[in-house]
Amino acid sequence: MKRCLPLCALLMACTPEKKMAETVSPPAVAESLQEASARVDVALMHDYELVKEQREKWKNTPLLPGLPGLADDSTFLRRACIDLAGRLPRPDEAREFLANALPDKRAKLTDALVQEPGAAEVRFRMLAEAFRVKDGDESIGWLRQAAAEDRPYIEIITHMIGGGHMRQRDGGNAMRTSVETAYSILGEDIHCAMCHDHAFNSHTQQECYEFAACFAEKNAVRLPNDYKYRYGKPGDVVQPAVLKLSGYRPYLPDEEDKLTQVSNWIVQGEEGRRFAMVASLRIWNSLFGMPGQTLKQSVGGVDDAPSWHDLQLDPKPGQSPRSCSTVPPRGSATWIGLDINSPGDFSQAPKVLIEEFLRCGGRIGEFQRILARTDAYQRSGINYNTDWDDCYLAPAPQIRRLPSEVIWKVVSAEFDAQIPQVPAAGHPLRMLGRGTREWTDESLTPVSHELVRFMMNDQLVEKAAARRGKTNDLFLELLGREPSANERAAISQQAAADQDVAWALLNTAEFMFRP
Repeated sequence: MKRCLPLCALLMACTPEKKMAETVSPPAVAESLQEASARVDVALMHDYELVKEQREKWKNTPLLPGLPGLADDSTFLRRACIDLAGRLPRPDEAREFLANALPDKRAKLTDALVQEPGAAEVRFRMLAEAFRVKDGDESIGWLRQAAAEDRPYIEIITHMIGGGHMRQRDGGNAMRTSVETAYSILGEDIHCAMCHDHAFNSHTQQECYEFAACFAEKNAVRLPNDYKYRYGKPGDVVQPAVLKLSGYRPYLPDEEDKLTQVSNWIVQGEEGRRFAMVASLRIWNSLFGMPGQTLKQSVGGVDDAPSWHDLQLDPKPGQSPRSCSTVPPRGSATWIGLDINSPGDFSQAPKVLIEEFLRCGGRIGEFQRILARTDAYQRSGINYNTDWDDCYLAPAPQIRRLPSEVIWKVVSAEFDAQIPQVPAAGHPLRMLGRGTREWTDESLTPVSHELVRFMMNDQLVEKAAARRGKTNDLFLELLGREPSANERAAISQQAAADQDVAWALLNTAEFMFRP
């Protein structure tokens, strides 16, 4: 297929920086949603202004960047369709939205998107990443239905943990279940504690083994033969106990079901705010991105994460596993180390997110509606960098690469139900960043030479370009906007076919990123 190189060069110069029958729960009253969104905005601006004020006092410190203005309608439409419904805007949908002059059209758009079947799949993938659900897991049907019905997160935790589904998913590996549960639900990283007491981690090896005992089905959990700390001796049987999060750490009575006790402990008391913090920040991350979570750039794509079994390094019987230095990067790890109980001045926004998440019953779809109505979500995208480090939750979305599933659906024409949870090795979804679900939140959205080669040379992309419509529809569908006068002139001058225009647009930075 002959390519129009001048056209491609022109279109690839258009970067995001230059162009700034499933149902959910019954909709909340619009006024209460807007009030909740306003509370989030107030907290975000509170933290932003404090950081700004501190920066002005510190010498040799860059000033905090100013906030971007309101994103234009085409940018907002594309962003909302991708984030909430997991798809690109349809040309007719884009035309109707851009022509609509009503002031509440953005709120109505996001309310409608959250109720689409694709939105249920977006919520399901978020949960599947958190609970490491694979194809064939017995819990996959229940979890997908829970996402479609937008059930409360407490119900999901109670089912997945209290019902024993996590233990079944891990084949009885109590250590694996406990460590990943601590990370995905409570934001506590206890991987190092599997093999030693770590100087910079408050959880000890004994505590790690006691928490693992909560998930052991039959055999007693014993301290390893190389255990060397003050409390306990090698080979001692440990009593099941939850993690120490806020002073009191109860041991679990033998006469009651351990998994039920653990799930009740997670969703009650101060620990309830902990799970709400992790859940609300995971949802925030899906709509805004996170500071400190830089775009991963790689030469040859994404290597498969090391298997949990491989990380054990075949420890001898009774010995500790060795895994501290080999845990793969996570897609949503920025809440680790955030102390919601501290009186810090810059933590108002995370606290308000927790309150609003709990107020809407821990329903992901309802919480997405709140965040999508904020002034922050409607601003133009920003590049997170060192200048934003002190502003934990910046009041504007991060410019991010498209989710793997959105790119794949465009080039493959597959539906959500056809996409495997864990694609086979060598599948393009792996190169696009879909993880193996060996680890919590393992999927990433990298940019690599392999990705560029795939988009420019793969026959799937050629076929996808051939399936697309006329030029105006191409711009509306792939970029969410009409072509500019210069772009129309370049297309006309090169006498470019619609297929060539589609291929060129699929290879632009503006297509690959959501500003």
